[in-house]
Amino acid sequence: MPETNYDVIVVGAGPGGTTVASLLAKTGKKVLLLDKNPAPGGRMMTVRKDGFSYELFPINCVPQHDSLFEKLSAKLGKQNDVKLILGNDFGIGRLYYENKKGEIRGSVMNYKPTNLINMLNMMNVKLWHFKSLAQIIRVAKKMITMTQEEIDGLYQISAMEFFDSLGPVPAGFRTFMLATFGEGAFEMPSDRVAAGEMVKMFQVTAKGSGGRYYEEGIGHFFEVMAGVVAENGGTLLMNTRVTSIDVKNGRVNGVTTEDGKHFTAPVVISNAGIRQTVLKLVGEDHFSTDYTQKIKNLESNLACIGYRYFTSRPALDTPMMVLFPEGCVAKYSEFEAMARGDAKPESGYVYLGTTSLYPNMAPKGKQVIYAVVSCVPDTDVDPEPYLRYIEKNVKKLAPQLYEPGCIEHTEIMTTGIVPVVGNDAILPGQGGESYGIANTLGQAGKDRPRGDTPIENLYIVGNDSAGFGLGTHQAVDSGFKIFDIVMKHTADAASSQKDALV
Repeated sequence: MPETNYDVIVVGAGPGGTTVASLLAKTGKKVLLLDKNPAPGGRMMTVRKDGFSYELFPINCVPQHDSLFEKLSAKLGKQNDVKLILGNDFGIGRLYYENKKGEIRGSVMNYKPTNLINMLNMMNVKLWHFKSLAQIIRVAKKMITMTQEEIDGLYQISAMEFFDSLGPVPAGFRTFMLATFGEGAFEMPSDRVAAGEMVKMFQVTAKGSGGRYYEEGIGHFFEVMAGVVAENGGTLLMNTRVTSIDVKNGRVNGVTTEDGKHFTAPVVISNAGIRQTVLKLVGEDHFSTDYTQKIKNLESNLACIGYRYFTSRPALDTPMMVLFPEGCVAKYSEFEAMARGDAKPESGYVYLGTTSLYPNMAPKGKQVIYAVVSCVPDTDVDPEPYLRYIEKNVKKLAPQLYEPGCIEHTEIMTTGIVPVVGNDAILPGQGGESYGIANTLGQAGKDRPRGDTPIENLYIVGNDSAGFGLGTHQAVDSGFKIFDIVMKHTADAASSQKDALV
């Protein structure tokens, strides 16, 4: 039986929760890490089935080099227990742009100067189009040379508004930039993404950043890191749902699980989502009306709908393919119209990819392939129109996938399955989001929740808290930040107690 008293309890073993729990355990804190799932990783939990290792949803890990994942594994002494895979070692991803005439041009996903001509050709810009080239160079130079102070001033303007304020550019370049550094990077339309986030991510990418992965899956990486908790005297409880975070006299003092067990600690860190933590696990009665209303008003990012194809033979020779049709730079209102049935998916960008090219991820000669598009995070969205749109466009990119005998069986990804492994769905129209709250105006940069709450010693970690990066990397960044906050707080508390005794 696990002990019941701890220094810190972490609710949720997603990337953020696992990061902060393992770091605290390594310092000697007695940590309890609980999760409702059978294994760590949250939405990125590794699924092992019929010889395949894969995630339920597609994932791209950015940056390729010097990521916080490597910083974490090094600090925990686990760098030799997880095998890093660089995307470029197993095939570079490909980008495709489809113009209004239905013509498709492609380029490898490589932002190095040596690939510049291919990228321009994909965007239908020729070297002799001097005016178009000048427009692209001007805008790219402006964004890549912006100082941090200038970027900090871009959090009250949308990415779309800022980009369009820089002057005219070729349609292909606009489509690529706003789709990639809006919906692509932050799973949110560029009319909602804060311009500061777009520029920061563009600068990261312009440095030559590519993708990376880990043998046995992203979830396996967090399985290894979570193991540090038990190795350092703590407890790791999987298949354990927390039903309440307990508060007494304005201070957190532990948690209660679904089976009625109580665990106590002076510090609780929740990776269950800020809305789920405040409104469900703690309860509105412990917060002011203004605070709970602010939490309810937080905006979710988009979700994805699509297929997992399990094939009998190799169908893709690259880990990722992305199709950008002209006109795919949609506003959020357009996604809402599609969800209502007032419009059909007709121009969204399509992601097609596989992790089965990497070592030991699939039976020899077989692949699991993801094909997805974005949609609103409502768990009741009808997937059928989106699935038809996906099939139509996958046939353009990889017709070999639909040859007889290639697909052995198919699984469907819907918004409704997200809460099963991710944060619980508790508010209408939400719950299917890919990450959590969006990096949008009013909740990005300095406006993003910092990780502390009005409840003393209750903290939020993960994508709903302080952090920067693409998806999972942002959650790990949050884990480092909350670790620093908790360590400083406990050090200050110990110092105050010592002074009181003196």
